[in-house]
Amino acid sequence: MNAVQLFEHYKSDIKMKKFTPILEGHEKYPVFYDANRTVLSLPPIINSEKTKISLATKNVFIEITGTDIMKTRICLAILAATFSEYCKGEWKHKVE
Repeated sequence: MNAVQLFEHYKSDIKMKKFTPILEGHEKYPVFYDANRTVLSLPPIINSEKTKISLATKNVFIEITGTDIMKTRICLAILAATFSEYCKGEWKHKVE
């Protein structure tokens, strides 16, 4: 299944169809792959089973998608602060 087929599939999904208008009409879709080219996330549509957080999770990649940079930065700051309460070690972050 390619990105266009996946997008069409989600347009009829009861839970996901509310997110598809965000990407509709764009030539490219954002996608995160791992080193093996396995899709990890197609924001803001869906994440993968592979990226679910469990009690055994040691590293977390936080991705914030939005149309307002200030709101996305605030959201990231809140999320990072919340996660930091449960973390050991040093933080590695990059905000663009």
